[in-house]
Amino acid sequence: MSPLSCLALLSASLLAATPRLPLPEGFTYPNGIAHAEDGTLYVGSVSSGRVLQRKPGGTWQVLFPGSDEVFSVTSLRLDAPRGLLWGTSPDVMGLLRPDGSLGRRPHRLFALDVRTGKVRRIIPIPEGGLGNDITVAPDGGLYVTDSSRASVLYLRPGGERLETFVSDARFQAQGPGMGNIGPAGIALARDGGTLAINTYGPGRLFLIRLGAEAAPTVTEVELPRRLENPDGMRFAPDGRLLVLEGAVTSGDGRLLRIDVLGAGRGPKKLEVLASGLESPVNLTVSKEGRIWITEARLCERLLRGQEAQVPREFWVSVLSPAE
Repeated sequence: MSPLSCLALLSASLLAATPRLPLPEGFTYPNGIAHAEDGTLYVGSVSSGRVLQRKPGGTWQVLFPGSDEVFSVTSLRLDAPRGLLWGTSPDVMGLLRPDGSLGRRPHRLFALDVRTGKVRRIIPIPEGGLGNDITVAPDGGLYVTDSSRASVLYLRPGGERLETFVSDARFQAQGPGMGNIGPAGIALARDGGTLAINTYGPGRLFLIRLGAEAAPTVTEVELPRRLENPDGMRFAPDGRLLVLEGAVTSGDGRLLRIDVLGAGRGPKKLEVLASGLESPVNLTVSKEGRIWITEARLCERLLRGQEAQVPREFWVSVLSPAE
């Protein structure tokens, strides 16, 4: 990876005119993002564990300041019926060091009271695992990607411990630093019976069919190329899958749309909705189709490690349904 490829912004970016919501000064490396039906946004920092909220037309407010229990946020998902904002808190900033080492704090899930910001639940990730992204089922159960152990974990509604839901050798990743990250993004289809997951290092995409009685089945989605560091994913209201490409090597972060559930044989078309994004990591989408994307701006950190200068500004990008 060269500094030129990582730092270059494409002049032909489809996102050139896309509105941005600036994040407050001092809030660095945004990652997890979620929204409520009234349009309230929630954004978490991977470097501090802080969680912000912003009501429509309002300003950013601190919902949670970060703590020894919640020290990073790589995913946020709202369980509105139960008033919980779930997130993952892995000690992953070490992945941005030259040696690609993880931190020493145990990785965990957490749940905040969405009204008060108080920590309601802490669920440890099983030893040796790394909880990356989550999706919430209608009954309150959670599916969690385990980037280290090539698995998807499951937390039963009201449960106290995670169990392995499915494990597959095809989820495994091998490589230095962030190339060693396996399952990353996860999304639950609107039918409630299909999970989509991707693998960050290998760039593969899979569907997991959930059976009420039978064991889950895993199939790989045939694509015209490997995805370039796929990360956050969500199903759009029309049933197509929205996928972010972090694009560590090219530096051209993209938002793709893929009709993974559509009929027909052969590779699924990769439709580029936006390009030129700076380390896009996660997204959320409203029932009207509005998309909010966090851009972590990790390029300098990836190139130079911890001595890299922190960017002066961070933001959330917004795409309207018409785009």
